[in-house]
Amino acid sequence: MNELFDVEVEEKERRKAAFAWFHKKKISGAKALAIGAASIVALSTPVVLFASRNNSPTASVDTTVASGDYVSTTTLDGESSTSIISGTAKKAKGGKLPVLVLPVRGSAPTGTTTTTIAGGESSTSTSVVAPPAPPIVLSPSTTGAVPTTNSTSTTTSTTTTTIAPGSISRTISFASTSAVKTYGDTPFTVSATASIGSGDITYASSNSNVCTIGATSGQVSIVGAGSCNISAAITASGTFASANTSVPVSVTVNKAALVITASSASIAYSPRLYVVTASYKGFVNGDDSGVLSTLPTCVVLIPGGVDISSVGRHTYATSCSGAVAPNYDISYVGGLLSVSNWS
Repeated sequence: MNELFDVEVEEKERRKAAFAWFHKKKISGAKALAIGAASIVALSTPVVLFASRNNSPTASVDTTVASGDYVSTTTLDGESSTSIISGTAKKAKGGKLPVLVLPVRGSAPTGTTTTTIAGGESSTSTSVVAPPAPPIVLSPSTTGAVPTTNSTSTTTSTTTTTIAPGSISRTISFASTSAVKTYGDTPFTVSATASIGSGDITYASSNSNVCTIGATSGQVSIVGAGSCNISAAITASGTFASANTSVPVSVTVNKAALVITASSASIAYSPRLYVVTASYKGFVNGDDSGVLSTLPTCVVLIPGGVDISSVGRHTYATSCSGAVAPNYDISYVGGLLSVSNWS
């Protein structure tokens, strides 16, 4: 607002100066018309001033009056424009009034403009104005931020998990964990299964003096009385780890029954001279008396107080005892010795 006010004040001052000069000189009507045209040009100066105060190219206006002529010089952006109006013209060409041509904002007028004033006077104005800077064109940047939308999308991702060989743990177990056998029984088979996966299963016995087992078949053979444990193991296969049975098969082997019988006989005399022998029943697995760690003792039992020298027939008992065999429970059966005449 202050800038516009200053322009209006300057315009009024120029008009007063022009009126005073005109009245002082008392010039003719033709000169007055020429001076009026020059005044129009001069009065356009506020427009230039107003433009310069609104960041337009810098301009200045100088007005000089010499020998009845009116000279107007305009400097815009370093270039000058001079207008000379002669006061001697008598005839107006075309009869048109002076025309004030202002540059259109955003264009660069150049060249020479000739204005013919009624009364024969003419004004030639040559203006050179620097062209305005080219317009700034804003275009979308291809390297800047990319607009985003609020659309909803579904993303499907696939995760591949690699499992190391033998990293998955598992167990192995027997369907039955106990067995009761007797020395001399036929072989039997145990079987273990894994909780998951496959692999080679092997078996083992904790006491090979009692039972042996086929490492891959699981067939158990009884070789002695006592107890043993059968375990199983499975090897690692693919991603599954190896495993051992936590609960084995507990095998109890009882002793076989062995019966030792004392011999019986009928003799004519001297029972003390009779040798009692033992017979065996119950050997298994091809055993014989050779498996006895201690052989039995067999004798004729003569009752105490019996006078063996007495006349008559006598019958005596025979027996065996004291035999030892690790895999057998031994029982005894006695015999009879009959002496008819010992004299």
